[in-house]
Amino acid sequence: MMAFVLGSPILRNLTKLSSQTCVVCIKESCTIRTYCPFTGFKPFSTSTPEQDIDMSPKEGKMCAWQIHSYGGVEELQLSCSVRQPVLSKPDDVLVNVAASSVNPIDTAMMNGYGSTFLNKLRQAVSCNPDESSIEFPLTLGRDFSGHVVAVGHNVKNLCPGDEVWGVIHPANQGCHAQQVVTSQSNIRSKPKSLSMEEAASIMYAAVTAWSALRITGDLFVAGARGKRILVLGAAGGVGSVAVQMAKAWGAEVVGTCRTDAVPLVESLGAHSVIDYALPDMIDRLRTQGQFDIVLDAAGLGADAGQYAACLKEWSNAKYITLRSPLLKNFDEHGLLLGALKSAADLVQPNITSGALSRGSSLRWGFFVPCDAALDEIQLLVEAGKIVPCIQKVYPFKNLPQAYQHVLGGHLRGKVVVSVKEK
Repeated sequence: MMAFVLGSPILRNLTKLSSQTCVVCIKESCTIRTYCPFTGFKPFSTSTPEQDIDMSPKEGKMCAWQIHSYGGVEELQLSCSVRQPVLSKPDDVLVNVAASSVNPIDTAMMNGYGSTFLNKLRQAVSCNPDESSIEFPLTLGRDFSGHVVAVGHNVKNLCPGDEVWGVIHPANQGCHAQQVVTSQSNIRSKPKSLSMEEAASIMYAAVTAWSALRITGDLFVAGARGKRILVLGAAGGVGSVAVQMAKAWGAEVVGTCRTDAVPLVESLGAHSVIDYALPDMIDRLRTQGQFDIVLDAAGLGADAGQYAACLKEWSNAKYITLRSPLLKNFDEHGLLLGALKSAADLVQPNITSGALSRGSSLRWGFFVPCDAALDEIQLLVEAGKIVPCIQKVYPFKNLPQAYQHVLGGHLRGKVVVSVKEK
């Protein structure tokens, strides 16, 4: 299986398509694979000289990108004197990281998003009342691929040397490092059809999409076959996976994206794609009919407004946004007042949008790693129902550039960091 890999700007000159050629103009330097709707995947390579940086840590140490205070990209510091993680629980797995990705949650956490709740969670898990000692230095990074180094005595299905992919809970030290420890419940054997970079691009976005659709959207119970699902931001990391996932489940999928990303979303299998830059976008949406689920993967928030009107009436239809104010409210108001404000923030748009009066609802979706999610994602990828969509691969030494890329927005798939030495 190969990845959809796009440069930036994406498909800017995708204007001459034939049965023989697919023109994609790419400025960044990387080794990639491009996709053409008519000819399939083709290799494409660009290269520029890179400065050599010594990343050979001493024995017992590793290189990791860390932050020591919250702020912008300038807070990221590469250290090759970080102590290697160790197994502390019987379900732990130690992995040599080959590749990781940068997700919007990483850039948000770099700026302090969720620090109040996550620090309380870290204190509870570590039984350490000293918040400052467990908060920094902090390594970010939520999904990865690599090779198993060691396993706890409860781990039976993985052995040292196995190729794996997985996710990291936001409260734990992340995988923008040469090694990482995670629970066996958050890791699986890497599909043989994927490269390390391709595998590293999928899991966090896929678990987020799965959680939003299966749990928040009730598709775990009701099933998706025959449902109509609208994905806002269908070209991004979560949106591109959600389109493929919903289609694999038998749903009719409509996606929205910018003009340049329309060919990409069409190639992912969306039944219809609407350019949200068009002035009559809402009218075009209405001609598509009403939806059982509207998934906001574009970060629009709970103020659904015009999109709430696209929900089916009196059929328990749902507008699900991944931009929940919950952690932000905890950060600004503390746990108790933050919880109260979050309750108000959830109820208010349900009333003001008119969703409740039409038998529908506005909900928040979250990243919820669980065995059911990882198992189903594994099956869908191995069956070719979900393919990775990569915009650019950065070397580990250039990780801050990857963060800047994500901060720029309007992503087309995922931004990946290759940790392994070339």
